[in-house]
Amino acid sequence: MFEGITYDYTDACVLVTGGSNGIGRAIAESYRDAGAHVVITGRRGSANEYEHDLSGLDYRQLDITDKKQIKAVMESIVRLDILINNAGGHQYKHDSEWDPDGFDGAFAVNLSSVFHISHAGFEKLKVSNFPGGASLIAIASSTAYAGYEPAPGYSAAKAAMIQLVKSYAVSWGRYGIRANAVAPGSVETNLMAEYMDSAREKAAASPLGRIGQPKDIAPAVLFLTSPAASWITGQTLAVDGGFTISE
Repeated sequence: MFEGITYDYTDACVLVTGGSNGIGRAIAESYRDAGAHVVITGRRGSANEYEHDLSGLDYRQLDITDKKQIKAVMESIVRLDILINNAGGHQYKHDSEWDPDGFDGAFAVNLSSVFHISHAGFEKLKVSNFPGGASLIAIASSTAYAGYEPAPGYSAAKAAMIQLVKSYAVSWGRYGIRANAVAPGSVETNLMAEYMDSAREKAAASPLGRIGQPKDIAPAVLFLTSPAASWITGQTLAVDGGFTISE
């Protein structure tokens, strides 16, 4: 799995939204390789419509802004021990986030969806017997900590997501559910493809001097949901090569 480190997630049931690509895919494959049953979601009709191999992952089509689809996906899952709210994205490819509709769209995709998916999964998480407790993880962003001109809605939604995770930690802790977030810096994914030159330039000036890879994010997520992190909740772990401390 990761050099020198192994996790045992045998019999764990994990849902990774947006697990068909990028960071979500790396997280899903890591749980799969550790023995978990992993359900992933994506926007396409089936796993076969993706260019890459998603074998060993239980695929569901999902528009994360559609509450009826969210309910149907959650009802199709028998058990849930770990919920990874990974799906999201910039809206400026479609509408400027400086326009009202683009801004609202960014919140629907990156914040409201997290609330609705988590709400739908709560009853299953509450009865989990996973060692160290069930977990909710939200994938935030380093843009939550600084102004981000291209996508004000995205960065504001990610900042609000961090606060929402704290509220879940306070409210759901009594049920043994832990809630944490991971905030990646610039990571080389399909979402970032057209911005990679500027991202690499910024990353070169960060303390570790390189752009991130999806495999850099997965280990942090697996640690936070493991029994080794059973007393960690309400926290956000920046995984960004030191970007947020160097601005």
